[in-house]
Amino acid sequence: MKVCYESTMGAVAAACGGRLLAGDPSSAIETITTDSRELGSRNLFVPIVGERYDGHDYIEALAESGALAGFLTSRESDRAPAERHDVAAVLCGDTLAAYGALASSHRSSMKAGIIAITGTNGKTTTKELLYAVLSEKYRCLRNEKNYNNEIGLPFTLLHLRPEHELAVVELGMNHAGEIDRLSRIARPDIAVITNIGEGHLEFLGSVEGVARAKAEILSGLIPGGKIFLNRDTECFDTLCDAARSRDCRIVTFGLYENALVRAEDYSLGVDECSVTVRGETYRAPVYGIHNVYNLLPVVAIALELGLEPDGIRRALASFRNIDKRSQVVERGFVLIDDTYNSNPLSTRYALMSIAAIFTGRRKIAALADMKELGASSAGLHEKVGGMLVDYGFDLLCAFGEDARHYVKGALAAGMRSYAARHFESKGDLAAFLKGTLSGGDVLLVKGSRSMKMEEVADALVR
Repeated sequence: MKVCYESTMGAVAAACGGRLLAGDPSSAIETITTDSRELGSRNLFVPIVGERYDGHDYIEALAESGALAGFLTSRESDRAPAERHDVAAVLCGDTLAAYGALASSHRSSMKAGIIAITGTNGKTTTKELLYAVLSEKYRCLRNEKNYNNEIGLPFTLLHLRPEHELAVVELGMNHAGEIDRLSRIARPDIAVITNIGEGHLEFLGSVEGVARAKAEILSGLIPGGKIFLNRDTECFDTLCDAARSRDCRIVTFGLYENALVRAEDYSLGVDECSVTVRGETYRAPVYGIHNVYNLLPVVAIALELGLEPDGIRRALASFRNIDKRSQVVERGFVLIDDTYNSNPLSTRYALMSIAAIFTGRRKIAALADMKELGASSAGLHEKVGGMLVDYGFDLLCAFGEDARHYVKGALAAGMRSYAARHFESKGDLAAFLKGTLSGGDVLLVKGSRSMKMEEVADALVR
């Protein structure tokens, strides 16, 4: 991940709180990268320490190649290769933190306002919607793909240029403290928490723990900044209490009258949803009730930043969502490809949307494991199995060890034994579906990222 970054090694040392270990402080750099395979001209290399690799191991070879102007390091011993190959080196305690500090320093030197988004579900879609709408009026930057962690966020911020007026970034996490660090790097002017649900419970312990971790986005919010909170989400009071303890303004959004930004009306369709806010209706070619919630803060922020309703509508009309996120595919039957990821809240939204949109049609769910749920995993899978009955699903096809509990929950809620099936392989599951799907059926395919349920979806639509 390479980006243009013109500076000097002395300025780099100052920005990241490091010490020049070797070389000339006036040595110029033109690019920065964390990937030894993607070096640019006069490159500053930032070695990252991962679970299965250590970027420091590449320093000697890279310095010898002549490709580096300088590098960061957490090892005093790297003075030797720097001096041997006449390359500048900056010693810092933690290279990943130093990379974030460089990005934060660069962010401070630019005029762009920052909008940061987090939540259990909907971060990427909300980010993409907001970027599309704000680009109607402003020169905007956003995370590529879902580069939302301690490598991806600095990479994004280092792309800020003087012409940018706004940046829309998502902040991801699975452990406490990660959003805190990301927020302090980005220092947003506006923050959004899309929702709170049972995600990463293996590391966060409870939904309350998830709420506290997401509320860390307030850590870097500028004094007087705004936080947009989902009024209908779990643990709203926890989020609100955290926001009230900061010098910020709270704007709530939701479907009911207790929200400041309220959906006065909304509709769900196969190929679009709409929401009415302050008497104006906005439509977007996205699917599902969750996208109504995603649209609300997008419209509210756009209006706040001076866009006219017609401009918002124009941008939304041409919006195209990222594949595998509630993607509707027509093949005689209807396939809802929601294979990018899964957790209990996103699955509930998926089931609720199908029940509301496809009334009177046979509904089938092909569900794989929801990961990182810790000790709550079995119970939460059973709960989702029960939801299938509540939302009128006719057939369950489960894959994965944890997915056996979907079957247990569905049977306990009254689904017939022949309608709740577990499969030992995705191939068997896909083959069964090919034999049972008929015209008019609606099929949801969903699972956590590691379960790769897109293989089932792709087998059905090829």
